[in-house]
Amino acid sequence: MPRKSLERYRQAAKEIRRHLDSQKYRTRPPERAFVEWYILARFGQSTEARVLDGKKDGGIDALLESGGKTFVIQSKYEVRPKVGLVTRNEIAGFEKIATNFCSKEAESQFITWLQTVRPQLQKTYKNIRSRAMRRPDNVRFIFVTTKRFQLEESGLVEVEEIQKISSLWYLYSEGFTPPTEYIELRLESAWHTSSEDNDFKTYVGLAEVRDFLRLMDDDKNERLFAQNVRTDLRSTINREIRTTYERDSEQFWLGNNGIYIVCKRVVPSGSSYKLIYPSIINGSQTLHTIYSSPKRHSCAILVRILEMDVVGNPGLLSSVIRRTNTQNPMKLINLSAHDQFQLNIARYLDRYKIFYERREKEWVNEKKVILVDYYPATTKDMAQWLSTLHADIGLGRARSKVSDLFQDKFYEQIFGGFDKEFKSGDYSDLVRATWAGLFVKHLLGKLPPKKRAFAKMSQLLLVKLVAAAIRNDDELCKTTEEMLSQHRFGREHIPNTLIRPFKSAVSNFIKVQNKAQDRDPNIDFSNFFKRDDLSRNAYRKCCSPGTTKRLSGLLLGFMDAVE
Repeated sequence: MPRKSLERYRQAAKEIRRHLDSQKYRTRPPERAFVEWYILARFGQSTEARVLDGKKDGGIDALLESGGKTFVIQSKYEVRPKVGLVTRNEIAGFEKIATNFCSKEAESQFITWLQTVRPQLQKTYKNIRSRAMRRPDNVRFIFVTTKRFQLEESGLVEVEEIQKISSLWYLYSEGFTPPTEYIELRLESAWHTSSEDNDFKTYVGLAEVRDFLRLMDDDKNERLFAQNVRTDLRSTINREIRTTYERDSEQFWLGNNGIYIVCKRVVPSGSSYKLIYPSIINGSQTLHTIYSSPKRHSCAILVRILEMDVVGNPGLLSSVIRRTNTQNPMKLINLSAHDQFQLNIARYLDRYKIFYERREKEWVNEKKVILVDYYPATTKDMAQWLSTLHADIGLGRARSKVSDLFQDKFYEQIFGGFDKEFKSGDYSDLVRATWAGLFVKHLLGKLPPKKRAFAKMSQLLLVKLVAAAIRNDDELCKTTEEMLSQHRFGREHIPNTLIRPFKSAVSNFIKVQNKAQDRDPNIDFSNFFKRDDLSRNAYRKCCSPGTTKRLSGLLLGFMDAVE
């Protein structure tokens, strides 16, 4: 293995180790934590997974039911990430176990082996062997490791070694849905080419759209679209795509940008192509629109496939995503979805079970049903909330010119401090701004109707006030982190004693705005808070240091009372 590749994989192993040392996993032994992480990253939040604890498990670390198949898993995890080689003994033992399950001739060996297993597992193992005897393809044996595997792979045991694990880690750390294991496509009139340094290879050809529709039938968790920056938008353009498909399917591909797929590896065989870890990065709108049609025409569609190691060159993938997503109008906020800063925020907020919605409509379309104990926060919300911590950005700009927040200067200022190792002090600001934003969002619904509309237009000033009140008290800062973890930000109840100062603040905003409107009749309440100078003046007059200090005490009392 080239030294450059080895260093990349070693770096991935180190990052996995740091993740397994985080609060989420560190109460488990490292080996168990690794298995749990692998199952989550590879299969998603499955209720059919069983990690085996204790002695006498027969050398099996986990059992999993997914997609109608049983997965029998053994892992070899390097606590110190050296990315060494898997030894003969390490793999041979598991290969022998797989043989005991799958070979009719090994029945006596299976029975002998079964006696070494604790009684609670014996019936489960017998059932797995019976299933392997009936349908061998429905029982798969996976050897997963952070080491390198350079031995010959057997027909029974599939090896997920550091190359695959590093790709899986990349997808997981970037916040993507667990990937599809593989798909098979037929391409007509296909051709391929490689880059000069062989860092990537491209394949281009025409596929049958019904092959994709069949794949989508089995893709309930949208894994095929894990790296797409948007989900189904249901736009006017999408309706036109559907009309063209239904009325002129023979010519459809001539006027459509087609499907762009990135994958870890391509295995060609004649006109058939097997894609390992595929993700559709462009074409989601086309496929979802056609899928919504009751018709199932034969229809050619242009397909481009990019085979690359994303661990080695994530910048290339980000660049391709940006350049290819142009069929529906694309905003800067959409294009930032896979920026490293956004991915780091998503990973960090995951510890609080806050789903950071980087892709437009991803929460409603995909995640809401799966992540039932999570709470969403959008990229737009986060940009606005974090911008209140930067006086020079301007509250008026943050409210009325959200696109400015995603331009180079302000984008770097708001998001540029969120490093991959979570060492930046900006993460403390993130917690404070997130709690403040979510609290104010729920506060709006608890205000009297006459005040609610005014409060909504001036809500960024309220977010700034709450964030300042939290920062004003060290104990409150610590408590806020706990409250965010427990999703306690006023969803169910906010006492009147805490609502009162916000009603007062909104009333004061109205007074300041009325005075400004006396001087200039065009400055109504909505326009007032679109201007930086007027918003800044209103905040200065209505949210004094004394107001901030009193609010700190009320918030601390509220947090202490919520048990």
